[in-house]
Amino acid sequence: MKFTILQQDLLPVLQSVSRSVGVRSNLPILDNILLSVEGKKLKLAATNLEIGVIKFLPVLMAADGEITVPAKTLVELVSGLGQSEVTLESAQEVLTVQSGKLKASINGITASEFPAIPLSAEKGVSLPKEVILRSAQILFAAAVDEGRPVLTGVFTDVTDSKLDFVATDGFRLAHRRVNLPGGTTKFRSLVPRRTFEEILRIISEQEVDEVSLSASENQNQIIFTLGQTIVSSRLIEGTFPAWEKIIPQTIVGRALIDKDQLLKAVKLAAIFAKNEAHIVVLNTKKGFLTLKSSAKELGSQENEVEGEIEGEELQIAFNTKFLQDAVSNIPTSQVMMEFSGTLSASLIKPIGEEGLEYIVMPVRLS
Repeated sequence: MKFTILQQDLLPVLQSVSRSVGVRSNLPILDNILLSVEGKKLKLAATNLEIGVIKFLPVLMAADGEITVPAKTLVELVSGLGQSEVTLESAQEVLTVQSGKLKASINGITASEFPAIPLSAEKGVSLPKEVILRSAQILFAAAVDEGRPVLTGVFTDVTDSKLDFVATDGFRLAHRRVNLPGGTTKFRSLVPRRTFEEILRIISEQEVDEVSLSASENQNQIIFTLGQTIVSSRLIEGTFPAWEKIIPQTIVGRALIDKDQLLKAVKLAAIFAKNEAHIVVLNTKKGFLTLKSSAKELGSQENEVEGEIEGEELQIAFNTKFLQDAVSNIPTSQVMMEFSGTLSASLIKPIGEEGLEYIVMPVRLS
């Protein structure tokens, strides 16, 4: 294998692909990036067996071949070269890198040991990149604890003319619905949160208009195609909770509030909510919400936020972190809070944007 490329073209792609190498893996090959040349196209690939990334680049003076080399070493070497023309050539299991007066050799591993990254076996669902970007509004609600793996993923459901992204950790739920052109192929999967985070990074790094989603031949992998980048990720096995049943159907009170004022009040309440459950107590009154929090060792605070309040007067307690996460991800200037009772789930929605809602479970006061 041999090819020539500009350092400034190679480096960002190397850095992007290298995020997916295995971390502290027992398999040395997972620490490596695959470099493969066919025609005048360079393929770079990395995988940790959970997620795999493939990127393609045009190259000059190319000779077909392939090799894998340690990602960290190659990225550090190429980043230290500065903007210049770089020639990479492999012979057996050694990669030679030449640029200017520098000549370096990196010991590699034969490409035949590199795990195959699954590719799509069927026509996918093509979505505008803006649709995928909206998944960022709900990722925070997915569980971090691996104790219940199904809760660490984002339920992705394409049916007829709508797409639902849903994430929950059992204490709160985030739901984003996007309308799609009619006649879209059906698609349903449970995608790891980390995969969506990587897709969002890639979209921010390169020009992408559309994102295609499809399944691998054995249906246990999801494949995202973003221009010259392919991301393959293992799906989470298991049954996602019946999320639609969690959304409150009976509303007994509402509060229309300025988002920034509410967020500021929640952050101030959090300072004094250092008890075990990080509790802030909301009281609804005509014309305002009262937020109270206290901790024996610290003190207490009480704050009022003006708003349009209707329905029953309620006292309801929340975890300040869950409340803050939901409010801070609202993309509009006004927030609607809908209450279904003191001990029932509450809805938090933006005013002026359809399809986004957060459900937060209350905390029982002793």
